[in-house]
Amino acid sequence: MLILLGAIINQKPVQTSRRYVNWEKVLSVSDYQNVINLVYLGILGLEKEISEACGEEFYQKYKKELLLYESYQKAEEVILWQLEKHGIDALLLSDTSVRELYPLPEMASFGQIEILVDKKNLAQIYRLMRDMDYEQEDDRLEKGNVYVRVPGIRVVFYGEIPIENKVLRRYFSGSIRKYLRMENCSQQNAPRRSSLWLAGFASAKYRHIHILSDEEEYMYRAGRLVELYLTGVMKIRDILEFWLFRQVLDEAFPWKAVKDLLEKARWTEFVHQTEVLSSLWFEEGVRQQYGTALELEEYILVPGQENKHLDKVLLPNEKVRLDFYRRDREEEWLLKKKEWMFPPRDYMCQFFPILDKYPFLLIFCWGIRNIRIYTRMCVNKCEKVWFRLSVRMLDIKEKIKGLVRRGSEAAPEEPAEPEEKEPEDEVREHSAEAEDEVQGHAAEAEDEVQGHAAEPEVTEGDMQIEEFKD
Repeated sequence: MLILLGAIINQKPVQTSRRYVNWEKVLSVSDYQNVINLVYLGILGLEKEISEACGEEFYQKYKKELLLYESYQKAEEVILWQLEKHGIDALLLSDTSVRELYPLPEMASFGQIEILVDKKNLAQIYRLMRDMDYEQEDDRLEKGNVYVRVPGIRVVFYGEIPIENKVLRRYFSGSIRKYLRMENCSQQNAPRRSSLWLAGFASAKYRHIHILSDEEEYMYRAGRLVELYLTGVMKIRDILEFWLFRQVLDEAFPWKAVKDLLEKARWTEFVHQTEVLSSLWFEEGVRQQYGTALELEEYILVPGQENKHLDKVLLPNEKVRLDFYRRDREEEWLLKKKEWMFPPRDYMCQFFPILDKYPFLLIFCWGIRNIRIYTRMCVNKCEKVWFRLSVRMLDIKEKIKGLVRRGSEAAPEEPAEPEEKEPEDEVREHSAEAEDEVQGHAAEAEDEVQGHAAEPEVTEGDMQIEEFKD
């Protein structure tokens, strides 16, 4: 298959293989790697070696790719027109212009259209896409909002650049308006776009649609390759398009600035090995050290394979995200839950010895065990809830007591009503008043001796003495 791809891309005749080729296997692998239309162009003239059913399936999938391009092109025009009409600034990250990278337009394949917009516009875009009969789809590995429509059109809107690397996030940060506007695009700063494509879109006079420059698109493509590698879905088509884009760059491209940025992002080795692998596949007469590149090739061709040594060499600073992407947390939890609820018979025999004699009772023992566990879990949960409620009630009581105490202290004291006094109490009161009077005269005499000019204050006791005197 790789020999066919190299010959088709370089527009050279395909050499007939002398060994037996399992074309059904080639069909399934090329379909998974998104290169089935390229392989179909390579097998033209080899119909005698391929079964009629397999050849027909190749043709139908090739035809589907051609028809899908027309649908994508029309959908892209309508979406861009809607964005321009509503004044929504949008940056095209991946569009149908990728077709211009290939020697023949029918070699291209379209997975999805990617558009970057401001987060605040995502709600408005949802309404627009809904009105255009698009349905939103959930994708665990996709960071944006995915919209799909028959016959297989897939459009993704991002509220932020879909690259996790901090260096690249800073590089792509800022307003969308800072990027090159589509109407200002030229053949020099967008080599992937043909003059026909430029003329068609320039006539539309889009003022809110923006595109990436060569340097920005190179970094974005490199970043997307990293994300695809981390998620384990990197394919031959992705390597091919990265290689094709690199081929159209001329000497004016700022390679030094790009290499410095890759060095800061710690992606230098990853991009280098990607280029080595692409040269191995699509170039001839190139001799390099293919050690790490061959490991990368095996990683791409064998789905679901893990290579910790390759991860450490290519992306040493992305180990945390490697673990996050590769592990399906939901699936792991379901497996653990299943194992916990239905343990093996050897484990169950420890608690149900009867299983040694009657293994068919395992299902009933599972039910008894689960009932016991869930009963105990419910009891424990109820005890915890009751404990929390008790603590809460105590807190409420303490707060109520504090409020009552503060209210009683803040209330003014009411004067007590005078009680009738007995004669003995009156005598004691008069004697106490007499003593107060003597002490008052002594204090006055002392003040006069010391020369104090201030007069003594009239107290309530003095007023009572005056009344007694009267």
